[in-house]
Amino acid sequence: MLVSLLAIIIAGLVEVGGFSAIFERNRETNRISFSNVDVDPRTRHTLWTSIIGGLAFWLPIYAATQPQIQRYNSVSNLRTARKTLIINMFGLMTIMLLSSWIGMTIFAKYILCDPISAKFINSPDQLLPFFVMDVLGKYPGLPGLLVGGLTCGTLSTISSALNSLTATIIEDFVKYYRPNLPDQKLTVLSKIISTVCGIVAFLFVFPIAAVNNTIQIAPFATMLAGCLLGPIFGAFTLGMFFPWTNELGTLSAMGISVGICGFQGIGSILAGRVENKLPNQKLFLTTVGCEVWNGTSSYTPDPMDISFDYTNPWKEREDSWEIQIWSISYVWLPGIGIGSTIILGLIFSAIVNMSSNWKKRKLVPERLFSFPLLHLWQRVLGVKYLRNWIEPDEHHSILGVGHDEKPISDAST
Repeated sequence: MLVSLLAIIIAGLVEVGGFSAIFERNRETNRISFSNVDVDPRTRHTLWTSIIGGLAFWLPIYAATQPQIQRYNSVSNLRTARKTLIINMFGLMTIMLLSSWIGMTIFAKYILCDPISAKFINSPDQLLPFFVMDVLGKYPGLPGLLVGGLTCGTLSTISSALNSLTATIIEDFVKYYRPNLPDQKLTVLSKIISTVCGIVAFLFVFPIAAVNNTIQIAPFATMLAGCLLGPIFGAFTLGMFFPWTNELGTLSAMGISVGICGFQGIGSILAGRVENKLPNQKLFLTTVGCEVWNGTSSYTPDPMDISFDYTNPWKEREDSWEIQIWSISYVWLPGIGIGSTIILGLIFSAIVNMSSNWKKRKLVPERLFSFPLLHLWQRVLGVKYLRNWIEPDEHHSILGVGHDEKPISDAST
């Protein structure tokens, strides 16, 4: 995959004219903006959406998905898991940077003739294959090798996802209803389940391809992450950081959070892509140079001589409240899912605790909580209060000082 990315980058540098040409064309047309600190949540991409929104997007993927947890459990100890995460971080950053540069290269190549506006292709997903065929099509077999190298990079992700899905079905359903099933039959059954899941996943390609002309995949995928992974990560956070939360409060918060994210995400897709009611924040594109492609003109204008319209007065619109909500950037959806789950979970858990005999609840083992935050709660709330919710560890416990409300440091003095 990395070899394919580098090969495409090198071909793009030769085709466009070097690093400086690519960078200048993107900078002059406002494609590069490191100083956009607009706090309006409707602004699609800013410094805050990249840092805070990006953090909210990747945190649930790495901390609250079964495939990732299964990867962590596959190594020998926690230290090794942390090392693999650090290595993965640098690898992911490298791929993201290379992919971003390829995007800049494609724009610099077609700065005067947008392939989508010119109807050469139908969707943004076809830009990369179109670029590869255009630049390297004269070399037989090479475009196929490069695109194949990129798609092969997804095989490890798909295989691990299918493996984790199969393991979840076996452990949570098959073994629950058939606990005495022998290992040999479980092995055969797991292969069958993995095959069926793979076929179903492949069949999803066709409806996704059908709706891709109506909705863009990136916002849709982020909406799914916000509606599903965001609340799941919020539930993990409640369980690890707040001892007094309970199942009913957390489940209620997750359900409402899914509804909030679904209302925002689906409403944004329907109002924006279907009914065209949302503000258009797309940057200016042109097809002035497409005559050269069509063979109707031999004159190639200089990209820097073209006047690009940078003004976009979309904030001056007077939209209704629902349009303003649906206009919130899709990057914020995972953060909305996480935040709403945590806040509502704390509120609903407090209501449940006040309306029922919470002292009869089952204590949660101390080892399941975040140790640094448990130290904080121990100092703020006291040991006696925490013992109503947490079962102290038999071997090493910060709550093992009796029922005195004073913290350990005060009790020791």
